[in-house]
Amino acid sequence: MMEFAEITDETAPAFFSCLHLEEPQDPESTISGRQWYAAHKDKGYRAKVLTVDGSVVGKCHYGPIEISPLEGKNTTVIFCLCVHPYEYPPGDHRDKGYGRFMLEAVEKDARDAGVQAVAAWAMDWHWNPVSFYLHAGYTEVDREDKVVAVWKPFAAGAEPPRILRLPSLPPARADRVTVLVADNPWCDGFDKKRVAREAVEGLEDIVDYIEVAPPYDGRMIHLGRVGGVYLDGEPYRPYELIGASSELRRCIMERSERKRLGSERK
Repeated sequence: MMEFAEITDETAPAFFSCLHLEEPQDPESTISGRQWYAAHKDKGYRAKVLTVDGSVVGKCHYGPIEISPLEGKNTTVIFCLCVHPYEYPPGDHRDKGYGRFMLEAVEKDARDAGVQAVAAWAMDWHWNPVSFYLHAGYTEVDREDKVVAVWKPFAAGAEPPRILRLPSLPPARADRVTVLVADNPWCDGFDKKRVAREAVEGLEDIVDYIEVAPPYDGRMIHLGRVGGVYLDGEPYRPYELIGASSELRRCIMERSERKRLGSERK
């Protein structure tokens, strides 16, 4: 039996761990995703898993474009759609049509709601690949490095979405390190804002710390160049998990020391 349905207490661990069930669950590593779900489940956000004979083999979450990493209107955006690819139980379930099954269910949900289009925030690599959507009839409409926006309109006059971009980054200073954070409440285990705040604590003499305001803050941005931590305008660990605050702090202090030494040589 195959079922694509909203998460339950039983299936939530698979959803929030991105189908990583090979190790005991660490509640702290999924707290930001759970908080996002609680805050947005009454705002059109859908969190679903695909089960086959009782085993979770896929997941998908989607919602209105207003809470997504895209700009536009009257569009449902898929944040992530994936099928269990690992060898550990329940095993690799790719190439069985499960991804297309979930995608068609999302499209039906959007049509039934009167939405004009479905779009997806995809990546030009192995994770949530663009090729999957292109093979399903979607069209690429915007791109920023590895981040790609694709869509499938249902109505004449529908407007294609665009990737949400930071309007500008502050210029680097010669005497201080500028740390800018566009929060990412998903796919990081520990959200970027909390990690960055811990990293800069006590470094007020060498750091200018900036947190980006809405509409960039609080959207589901995932891993990518749109959101994240920037040091003097350069992305810190793009397309990777943010990691420990101690490592970010070390990078900030090393950058500050290089600036100090460079200034002394002048």
